[in-house]
Amino acid sequence: MAFFLLSLHKMINEVRNTVMFILNKDNNGYLTPSEFNAFARLSQLEVFEDLFQKVNAWNTRRNNRTSNSGVADVAKNLAEDLDTFVKTATLTLDTGSTFNLPTDVYGLVDVIYSNKSVEKVSNHRITLLNNSNLTAPSTYFPAYVDRETKVTLYPTTIVTGVSAIYIHLPSDPNWTYYTDPNGNPIFDINNPSYQDFELPKIYQRELVLRILAKAGVTLREADIINVVNTEEAKNQQKEGK
Repeated sequence: MAFFLLSLHKMINEVRNTVMFILNKDNNGYLTPSEFNAFARLSQLEVFEDLFQKVNAWNTRRNNRTSNSGVADVAKNLAEDLDTFVKTATLTLDTGSTFNLPTDVYGLVDVIYSNKSVEKVSNHRITLLNNSNLTAPSTYFPAYVDRETKVTLYPTTIVTGVSAIYIHLPSDPNWTYYTDPNGNPIFDINNPSYQDFELPKIYQRELVLRILAKAGVTLREADIINVVNTEEAKNQQKEGK
């Protein structure tokens, strides 16, 4: 199984090599590149959404003062993993004082105007605030209403200088290849449509497990670790000869 480890150590290629090795090892069939890419996209999205939900759940526990130091340490690591998906973008004006959010927004972290964080309010509350001269938003203390794909700033005189900090959806992974004379797909990192996984490296084994499950193979993480370690040992032994 010489294809298991290649010189091009990109996570999507390492994941595919592990998946293909396990499928071939136990005669569990074959995944075409298009099938692998479809399973890879679903698996990455599942892991990403799980990560997002775990961080949200921890934030809720922290706000309710029900988390302990051990949980906090785990949550901090999860939050750092999620930080890899944080982006900042200048927003474009739609109509009035409503701005378009980027198309890859998964979760909105903050809206910024004049280098200040803008307060998020509900559609009902903004009506109440605007009805009072004492509480109406101003350019010094602005507010916004989240409208899913857009945000509306108050006061409505705000039409420029608005940006958003947000968590973006990961790009769809795409294992690209060319075909050798024997008809075998060979990893091609130089293909313009190539896209690696955007999850941190620590989620590699989980991605392998999820892709294998979609291919009809159920394994424990320990089994994956054993396979990887065995093959790495074999390759190191061959290189030492």
